[in-house]
Amino acid sequence: MIHIQPIFFSIFLLLATFDLFAQSKDTTISVGQHSLHFNITAGKGTPIIFESGAGNDASVWQQLLAPLSARLGAPLITYDRAGFGKSGIDTVNVNLSTEVADLKRALNKLGYHDQYFFVAHSFGGNYTLKFADENKGKVLGAVMIDIVSPYFMTMERGKSLKIEYADRLQEIKKESLGFYHLTMNYENSTAILHEIAPHATIPMTIIGSGISPFEEPDRSKFVAALKKFADEKDNRKYILEPNAQHHIFYDNPTLVIEEIQSLYKKTTSEE
Repeated sequence: MIHIQPIFFSIFLLLATFDLFAQSKDTTISVGQHSLHFNITAGKGTPIIFESGAGNDASVWQQLLAPLSARLGAPLITYDRAGFGKSGIDTVNVNLSTEVADLKRALNKLGYHDQYFFVAHSFGGNYTLKFADENKGKVLGAVMIDIVSPYFMTMERGKSLKIEYADRLQEIKKESLGFYHLTMNYENSTAILHEIAPHATIPMTIIGSGISPFEEPDRSKFVAALKKFADEKDNRKYILEPNAQHHIFYDNPTLVIEEIQSLYKKTTSEE
């Protein structure tokens, strides 16, 4: 009898995984001069869009999809930004603004026109804030995971990051066109962040890590800056996970799943 329960539990997890794959759609959508790669878990209601951090593709979200699908039954949409994963890139016309416009175009082609809920990590927060700014009233809420706040990413820091990578730019270009253009656009992306962040009104749950991707003193500055951004508006909830590193959903997936579920249910029920 001791071994029966674990066996049944393993079978349940296996069936749940197979069921998720059966519901998933892997597709590529043309957005003009290039295409974006999407993975969509079928569901009903407001879709949840996942925005990865700098240098990451959609695969980082994989372990969250089955639990969220089971709990919420919502459409779950992960995608590779231009130049990452299986997505192409228009090297002539690529920046944060055009990428956000391309995402909206692709979502429309996929049949998602009206309302959205976002989950963003790190630099993906910039894209989420820009998307919400460009599509006012359509983003119901967002869970922001250790995002780059405007109080940390100053214009001076944006310039210094580009300089920091200057000696490696050609090497980076060979390894990843996506990361190369992201680096080249740091200043522009930072300027956009500072333009739109003060006007952000969407409800947010902001989860910060205690072990940010920097050494001291920048680690403490990153944590404090994110809390300052969270404390600016009454409709923002701040949570610090002191023992997690930058990819909090790796170290504490339960926390992230529960906070996504909580804000999603709250914001979608109010519509």
